[in-house]
Amino acid sequence: MNPTHLKTGDVLHCTGKKWLSKVIRRLTKSRFSHTALFLEIWGQPYIIDAQKDGVNVRPWNEWQSIYNYDFVVNRAPEGTIDEHALSKRAMTKVGHTAYDIEGLIFRQPWELLTGKWNPKKNEGDKMYCSEYVAWVYGVEKSYRMSPEDMYQWCKSNNFIEVSI
Repeated sequence: MNPTHLKTGDVLHCTGKKWLSKVIRRLTKSRFSHTALFLEIWGQPYIIDAQKDGVNVRPWNEWQSIYNYDFVVNRAPEGTIDEHALSKRAMTKVGHTAYDIEGLIFRQPWELLTGKWNPKKNEGDKMYCSEYVAWVYGVEKSYRMSPEDMYQWCKSNNFIEVSI
């Protein structure tokens, strides 16, 4: 897959093939199991996302080789984001923000079942994938965003679907 048509800030809504992806899709009632963000750094393609090892940035080819997701790409409307500011905000969580498996596996399904959100103690010290991308974009209550919620947020904010 060639990332030359992607731009900094593009949101990748991913579907994995492994059992955990299937569990996440079922528990969050989503067609997607993961959300990631594309960044161009020094002219090279990178993905920044929250995985089991926390929030990290990986070269495109490495990310593709490890995860092999199918994905849909959404792009913010032309001129609506400051790519430099977005990249800077995205990088502030890299390397020290743990993955929040509890939030994704327990809090998201609990809210879907009961309509009530059970907050964690320190919102922002741990993040799961869609929460992280929503946070980068400044979405209110980003800590409640499932992969499907992030996809719907992009659609309702006039992000366009990009074919690559």
